[in-house]
Amino acid sequence: MVPDVAAQLMKDGYAVYVEKGAGVYAGFSDQAYADKGCLLESRGNVIEKSQVLFALEAPVQDFSIMNCKVLVSWVGRLQDKGKDIIQKANQYRITVIDVTAVPRITIAQKLDVLSSQAKVAGHRAVLEAAHSYQRFHTAEMTAAGKYPPAQTFVLGCGVAGLAAIGSSKALGSVVRAWDVRDVSDQVHSMGAKWVKVDFKEAGEGQGGYAKESSDAFKKVQQETFKQVLKECDIAISTAAIPGRPSPLLITKDAVAVMKPGSVVVDLAAVGGGNCELTKLNETIVTPNGVTIIGYANLPARMPEQASAMYAQNMSNLLKHIHDKGKAAALLDSLYGALDKGEAGDIVSRSIVCCRGGNNVTMPPPPQPTPIKPKPVSAQAQAKAAENPMNTALISATVLTVTVCFMLALGEGVSTSLLSTFLLAGAAGYQAVWGVAHALHTPLMSVTNAISGMTAIGGLLLLDRASSYSAQLLALIAILVSAVNIIGGFVVSQRMLDLFKKPGDKDYSPFMLLPGLVFLFVSLTSPELLKAVSTVSALQPGSKPLP
Repeated sequence: MVPDVAAQLMKDGYAVYVEKGAGVYAGFSDQAYADKGCLLESRGNVIEKSQVLFALEAPVQDFSIMNCKVLVSWVGRLQDKGKDIIQKANQYRITVIDVTAVPRITIAQKLDVLSSQAKVAGHRAVLEAAHSYQRFHTAEMTAAGKYPPAQTFVLGCGVAGLAAIGSSKALGSVVRAWDVRDVSDQVHSMGAKWVKVDFKEAGEGQGGYAKESSDAFKKVQQETFKQVLKECDIAISTAAIPGRPSPLLITKDAVAVMKPGSVVVDLAAVGGGNCELTKLNETIVTPNGVTIIGYANLPARMPEQASAMYAQNMSNLLKHIHDKGKAAALLDSLYGALDKGEAGDIVSRSIVCCRGGNNVTMPPPPQPTPIKPKPVSAQAQAKAAENPMNTALISATVLTVTVCFMLALGEGVSTSLLSTFLLAGAAGYQAVWGVAHALHTPLMSVTNAISGMTAIGGLLLLDRASSYSAQLLALIAILVSAVNIIGGFVVSQRMLDLFKKPGDKDYSPFMLLPGLVFLFVSLTSPELLKAVSTVSALQPGSKPLP
């Protein structure tokens, strides 16, 4: 409990007793609590005067003076240690609330201490790795030489894994990531590369956690990781299954092929570790120079941040239970949810381990929302269904028709002009067709100049042509060029507007003034029409209009 959150609880009607010195190691002095209105007491007085007690670790040694009180603590009811705590609590009729048993549902996210502490652990894991790695994370080019970025591999993309990806990317590392569930979209959105294990198996388990993989999958998985780890400098493993040993992801053979100076940070050390060589709460260095960190208290290495997030989870927990009734309704709401059975609040029924000397059965965890299959666009389906023979046949047909049109022009067309026309058409088609959609906007701007020349050619042809077919072609050329010119300028202007600063004003319409003057002079002074036509015909092979 931190001072700011304690002040929030007091506004809801709670009286907050704090053991003297309780916040010292997290950076919170007794005076900070007193300034917020908390009552500082000895440990025994706090237990005696309180109805609801908060403790990180269940104080088993004090159970004898906690008769019929409510204890909110990090119990781990699914593990053997947690089961022993619950058994001892029943002897003194203590109601035990396990903060780690919050169900993985939307309304309970704000209460989830596992997620908040995992986020801290993921961030701290990157800092521990950076300290042990002792090289640059980002690429550096200096007078002393060029240094490549660190290569980081994150195994497990839960809350801790995603936090590790974000922190590693922030430091400039090149990140790869894997999870038994297909969360490649989340990984790519954070700028990391997805490592795919070539073996199909569903990875979603109960309660929103990953399930244990089959032996066949594990074998393929470990071989894949071995190849990736051979290229990486830092590995951060976060894969854990509640109540079960941590899955083995990094074998000793994989560690053996890692580069000297590499670092492995194992966040699953409590369950035995994801790395075969991990030792709980120790840092070891292998014969080939790989550092393996197995600290189980990574959140505690950022005590102030971890405490602030944990305390806010506790405040949200109380507010969820008492709802609008505030402090006076807390215990009635809690026990009322238990008495209602299936109709009661699922959060309250999930977190209460025992009451009045009897165990409380935990409801089955909610089924995770199945991951929707990635939709395949119609364009991708059509592309996949394309037949190379059909594509070649269509291209040959189009070329044949085009050649036939060229033959229809007759013998009066100069060979050089026909060659130029054919080359320009083919080159233009290939240039535009091969441009990615994202580059079409700047391409429109470039084609303004080309379309301007086409419009001039159409005007000249319209004046000199003697056949109706040639005049029709000239009109079509002028129309298409005009549309392209106007559209190109409109698109270009929209693109330039994206780079405008707030307050900038656009005075480009003033550039129409010279053109208007030029047009006015041409209309009012016929003797200058020849000069106007001369300017419009400034291109090779053209002559002024008569």
